[in-house]
Amino acid sequence: DYLLGLSTFAPDLFARRDALWAAGDPEFYELNDKLQYLGFFAFRAPVPAYKHSAAQFLHLRGWLKSNRPHPRSERRPESDVAVLREVAARLGVLEG
Repeated sequence: DYLLGLSTFAPDLFARRDALWAAGDPEFYELNDKLQYLGFFAFRAPVPAYKHSAAQFLHLRGWLKSNRPHPRSERRPESDVAVLREVAARLGVLEG
């Protein structure tokens, strides 16, 4: 499931998004749009490589020591890190 996979990148932001929705807070829409962009970028073809996108994003957040996926997983180009860094900055979760 797309949303379940995407929530792996930022479970804290999905919890915040859901709380904003429950409260009827219009900030929900801005956060949801940013999360949708992250999903659009991470889940592009080849879709199984989203796992590498997740590792890259979680590494940028400081949640993983490495951005390397499982050796048999599909990979994303290293150039994706710059895009994910920008998305993380816009989401306010860039480590450091």
